[in-house]
Amino acid sequence: MKKKFLSVLALIMALSMMAAGCSDDTGSANADGSDTSVSIKVIGNEPDLDGNVGSSTIAVTTEAAETVVVTDGDGNAITGVDGNAITAPAVTTPVNTETLSEDDILAAMTSQTTAPSLSITKTTTERYGYSTLTAEEKKLYDDIVSGVENLRYKICEEDAYSMEEWAKVYGMVYNQEPRLFYMNSKVKVGKLFYITKSSEAINQMQSAIDATADKLVQEAAGKSSTFEKLKVFHDYLVLNSSFEFSSGDQSYNLSIYNAFGSGEPQGNIQCNGYAKAMQYLCDKAGIVSMVVTGESMEGDSHAWNVVDVDGKWYNLDCTWDDPLMDPPNYKNIRYNFFLVPDNWIHNVTHTHVNQHKFSNGKYITYFTPPACTDTAQNYFVKNGYVYNDFDSADAAIKAEIKKAAENKSRSAHIMVGSKSVYDQLYAKGTDYQKYAKEFSGVRGISNKACSEEMLIIEFDVLYD
Repeated sequence: MKKKFLSVLALIMALSMMAAGCSDDTGSANADGSDTSVSIKVIGNEPDLDGNVGSSTIAVTTEAAETVVVTDGDGNAITGVDGNAITAPAVTTPVNTETLSEDDILAAMTSQTTAPSLSITKTTTERYGYSTLTAEEKKLYDDIVSGVENLRYKICEEDAYSMEEWAKVYGMVYNQEPRLFYMNSKVKVGKLFYITKSSEAINQMQSAIDATADKLVQEAAGKSSTFEKLKVFHDYLVLNSSFEFSSGDQSYNLSIYNAFGSGEPQGNIQCNGYAKAMQYLCDKAGIVSMVVTGESMEGDSHAWNVVDVDGKWYNLDCTWDDPLMDPPNYKNIRYNFFLVPDNWIHNVTHTHVNQHKFSNGKYITYFTPPACTDTAQNYFVKNGYVYNDFDSADAAIKAEIKKAAENKSRSAHIMVGSKSVYDQLYAKGTDYQKYAKEFSGVRGISNKACSEEMLIIEFDVLYD
């Protein structure tokens, strides 16, 4: 270990001396050592970070020696123009790295922790998004994954890729590899950031995650169809999660840890957390899926899943199936976005599909997801909850209201086959209000959840 620290320290000194010898400093650090390079975030809802790795002190003790050979991160001697090894004075006192720039520290730092042992069903090369990358992009993807698995800080030099190139591939790793839950959404070319960099903590968190996730996968294994397996995952996430914005760069709201682990409070996640949790469960269950990002029609960043059910692709959005009701009612589940085709949501409720927006307004596209055109596995279609005429729809929504009132749940919803039937039912809101009040404890209904775009009549049943 002494030898390793000595090599790192020697390289830091060499880099510092070389920088001091330049008459024109073109580095990216301010006089105080802070970083001035451009950075972005993968997910727009997370607060800005300053991009600094943080200060640290490395105490180095060596055996008595006048000079030492300067080595690189792999322990190889660095030679000068004459071919001879470069030497530097031995250091026997503590060195505070705060006096050095972040670039110097990162250039000299190698992995100093044991990579966490993670077990996952799906491999990187099986990802749909990964298959869309060029050979060069795949190499970068692999390098980033390997870097995160080994808790490294640096992948390459800052000028190796443009911000757009780096952000695309980094963002894909961040979104498509939910097992890397300790990975930070901060983006800076060539560098990696973490929520935690303790392998011991990561492994403890991984155990907590799988304690829940494995039970869900085991429950799903007893189901006969992919539809039913996905419903197990969907219902758990809807009933055990609460949408909460992240509180800072140390938050796990965008990860699977708050979805399954013992985060405080457990279950507080954002849309990316819902989507990654679904991805993680699908990975374990052998269901092909992916995380897709975009925006709501109001311009808020969003994330959901595209999944393969019996050879057909569907959109699945657990976040928007989680009714944010006040007070919350944990008997309530909605299925408005359970296995829906593109034309029901693209540029209707979800926009800028699988794109990321920079602060300057420019978008990059991670990859184009497979087209979702089928409806056979949609929740309403598969269960026969689509009504094409007014009389049958009227009877069905009343039955839903009655069932909700008897179970003390909040959602009563059906889908209709045409805009005309939707308009007829929606216009009868007052009649349904009176009908609902006939049940004990019900004080009325709200029609705010109705979706004209998706032809869903949904009433929120309100109680005394």
